[in-house]
Amino acid sequence: MKKSSSSLLFFAIGAALGAAVGYVVASDKKEEWLKSANNLADKIVTNIKNTVAKGKHHAEEIEEDAEG
Repeated sequence: MKKSSSSLLFFAIGAALGAAVGYVVASDKKEEWLKSANNLADKIVTNIKNTVAKGKHHAEEIEEDAEG
């Protein structure tokens, strides 16, 4: 992708995110949206931590198999 196309894409993404944030801030259901976003973030963090733990466990098993 050319530099100008890339810059235009990032500008469009930034504009869309700005519009979304503006909508949420102006909305009457701001607290509900924020609670929803926090719940989603918590789920994502939990899934990432679980995936990392599984990966470490598998790596340890592979290391033990290679040694023994």
